[in-house]
Amino acid sequence: MANKFTRFLTDVFSGLTNPKGIVANYQHATRLFIEDSFRLAPRTKFNYYLRIELDPAASKGASFKGKHAEEVGLLVKTAELPKFTFDSKTLNQYNRKKIIYKMINYEPVNLTFHDDNQGVVSALWALYYGYYIKDRNLPNTAYDNTVYKNTGKGSNFFRYGLDNNITAPLLKSVTIYTMGRRRFIGYTLVNPKIKNWQHGMMDYSASSEPAESSMQLEYEAVIYSSGTVREGSPKGFATLHYDNTPSPISVAGGGVSNLIGEGGVLDGLEQVFGSLGDGTAFDSPQNFLGTAIGAINTYKNAKNLSSSSLKAEAINILTNPIGVQKVVNTVSGAANKVFNKNDSGATTTEAKSKSVINNGPR
Repeated sequence: MANKFTRFLTDVFSGLTNPKGIVANYQHATRLFIEDSFRLAPRTKFNYYLRIELDPAASKGASFKGKHAEEVGLLVKTAELPKFTFDSKTLNQYNRKKIIYKMINYEPVNLTFHDDNQGVVSALWALYYGYYIKDRNLPNTAYDNTVYKNTGKGSNFFRYGLDNNITAPLLKSVTIYTMGRRRFIGYTLVNPKIKNWQHGMMDYSASSEPAESSMQLEYEAVIYSSGTVREGSPKGFATLHYDNTPSPISVAGGGVSNLIGEGGVLDGLEQVFGSLGDGTAFDSPQNFLGTAIGAINTYKNAKNLSSSSLKAEAINILTNPIGVQKVVNTVSGAANKVFNKNDSGATTTEAKSKSVINNGPR
């Protein structure tokens, strides 16, 4: 009897001082990455979009503008984000060390392209090369004679190299957009210039590896931006070669008769009221129609909800970690790798929180 009573007191005391017991699932990572709608979850490297904008003053780039200018950003295989270093100096202030900045350096970034069959990527470099360098458009006769003479005088009237009367830069900006939770963060490289370009290497022994081209960019400054991901936001996104047919599990494609999860009632309410709240529903007839269809599908799915299905969903959330992820997926465009053009509008969580980036006056 005494042994049972002692064991009872021991168990009670252990429960108070060691509530997790001998074996427990520590939830540090779960609470950090999953709670609050994946707000602090790491971004995925593949979820990005790149846009190259030509300077309107560069009239020679007119032939490349339009479709090809939008497509070349879609052919980027890898892209480095901006890098910075400071030149600093340590001063001695009455025996106290004081670090001061002397200069900021914008480190070059590297981009790798798929070398496409049509030659869009090669056309970008050919345009750039011919814009800055006179050599590209010279006839063969410009290199026939090797007699030393002053260029531009006498019989040698050709101009070479950088002697090309360039006043406006060809590239106005290059912007890399990282995406997650239906939001984007933009890194705009101001007045970029190509430091080096490589057409890659061809190899018969390679096992069907795709051909690549790469370039390194220098730039003068970086501008940060942020916003909601939808068609045309960021500029040019989802306007070319994009699947416009809604997924059957999405709200626009019909949705599902669940309260939570992708295409559920809460997901539909979030999208409809989010589009109405931020005004994107009225940006175009297409957006308004999409919002109306989402509202109708959400209403139909809400009518099909039953007490038994709601109870089953509640039990699934409490007992199954995957159920929690489905709840989170309601406001996360990155969860389960579902990314649809119709997933537009700011989420409730995002509407209540301020952007972490201060764009400042533009």
